[in-house]
Amino acid sequence: MKRLFLITGLTAFCAAASAQESADTTIERNVDVVKEYNPIIKDAGKISTMPELKPIETKKRESTYSVWTTPYDVKPSELYPLDYATAQPIRKRTDKQHFARFGGGNYSSLLGEFYTPIFQKQSYAMDLDLKHRSCFGNVKLSADNYEPLFSDMKSKAVDCDTRAKLRFNSTIRHSKELSSFFVADYDAFRYYGYDDEMQSWFNRGYSEADNIEFKQHFLNLDANVRFKTKEFIGKWRYDFQTNYQLFSNNDGLSEHTILTNLRGGYRMENYTIGLDFDMYNIFMGLPEEDDYYDFANAANMNNYTMLKLKPHVVFSGDIGKINIGVKAAFGIGQGKKGIVCPDIFGTVKLKEDIAYLYACVTGDYSVNNFHTVTKENKYIAPDVRLEDTYTPIDVYAGVRVKIAKRVDMDVYGGYKIINNPYFFVNKMRKSIVNGDTTSYMTRQFDVVYEKNAGVFNAGVSLGYHYKERLDMGFDAVVNKWSLDKIEYAWQRPDWMLSYHANYRFTKSLRFNLGYQFEGGRHAYVNKKAVDMKNAHNINLGADYKFLNWLDFFVKFDNVFNQPYQSWYGYDVHGFNFLAGLSLYF
Repeated sequence: MKRLFLITGLTAFCAAASAQESADTTIERNVDVVKEYNPIIKDAGKISTMPELKPIETKKRESTYSVWTTPYDVKPSELYPLDYATAQPIRKRTDKQHFARFGGGNYSSLLGEFYTPIFQKQSYAMDLDLKHRSCFGNVKLSADNYEPLFSDMKSKAVDCDTRAKLRFNSTIRHSKELSSFFVADYDAFRYYGYDDEMQSWFNRGYSEADNIEFKQHFLNLDANVRFKTKEFIGKWRYDFQTNYQLFSNNDGLSEHTILTNLRGGYRMENYTIGLDFDMYNIFMGLPEEDDYYDFANAANMNNYTMLKLKPHVVFSGDIGKINIGVKAAFGIGQGKKGIVCPDIFGTVKLKEDIAYLYACVTGDYSVNNFHTVTKENKYIAPDVRLEDTYTPIDVYAGVRVKIAKRVDMDVYGGYKIINNPYFFVNKMRKSIVNGDTTSYMTRQFDVVYEKNAGVFNAGVSLGYHYKERLDMGFDAVVNKWSLDKIEYAWQRPDWMLSYHANYRFTKSLRFNLGYQFEGGRHAYVNKKAVDMKNAHNINLGADYKFLNWLDFFVKFDNVFNQPYQSWYGYDVHGFNFLAGLSLYF
């Protein structure tokens, strides 16, 4: 409680200071709910420094819990379950530049990308983005990770993802913007992980499994239309969009999500009043029968509507800003019937461009549909649909400081209470043999819930930047859970470390180095806790610009061939590489 009182007092202090704001100050909170989710995963092959310290709205970095799957900044349809190398080109493409990239490596991995601006006019533009990533090699299931295995076993880990995105943007009378996009993503893969069936094959003398019968594909379609003002028009500003998402899989399951949201703001003399509104309409399509999955008795498969409201007032002054508001959510047909939580956060400028203090008392309600959850863990069983997650209170504070001319630091800590958090566990299924019912572990995942869980989270980030030559970053995060119903926060790490360095040797040649670590993970297997090996990943890369229109890249991942797991049962690729060319025209 003392922590809560201290942070509440801090935000009240921010509000008092904000009353000194000049009349011409404008507050801008451009929130894009339908934007692509980008997990915070450091990329050793990409310049990535801490942002320059400015008097801006500061929020704590959210922790991510999945082992990094590819050493680059991932987007929803690009989240891979395997650690095979992927590289970024030495130069970023521009909106008016055509771009193509081709590569390949061991594990029969392939990479292809193509971008073209279909047309670029002064007031409107359209472009097309195509991406393909795949691998077809065997992944080694290490005997060190599974006690019943006396030797390593190979498993065919086919994964093939193809994505296309078409975007359109138009400016209307210089002050308004109409935009839209359409995304089609087809991901076909096999469940290659370890389970009781794999163990049975091993016991019969098999050293390799094809898994040809145990495969899956996801089709995700995403269509969006958005209309917004670029700035305040007079005293008003608004942002309206509607988004349709279709998820379907190989088993005939489908989920349709219509997300509509509105962001409105009214500017007064020295503060801004705003209202955010979100409406989720979700419609499920279930298979009539299935010999393996139990869709008929699956939970949370109802059609339902979720409404979310967030009224708020934003004050801003010479020494900082503060947002005072509440969040409310109302479920119709499924989910919470009604919840309300605070939404108060602020930033105080301790010294211009040197130090900033931030604090927050907030909460949230998250809608967990298949479209989002399968991006986190694609191996979740199709007849498992998650309940929504409610966080009644999330309190944190931190400080961002420029501790030297080229060194930035962000230190934060906080505590949150989560109602009904989910944790992935290996799914058990029943089998009847000679009249006897037994249970066996599968290579798909179920979830277990904790009624109310507390989690303490603290971290530090350091960034160093020297001219255009060298960029380095270090992040350390600790997560400590308070649980009553379950023993551990299954498959979520207690510790996370990451380091990246990017060195530009010449104008044409660049090298990069990255290291990631996750420790303190446990799995729940056959009704008992199993320690998972710590995840260590070192990756190296280089980019060389031959010509103005041609780059060569090479990337080495899991350099020391560490046998860690992304999820229990799913070993990552060993040492692997990718090399290729990037063209600009």
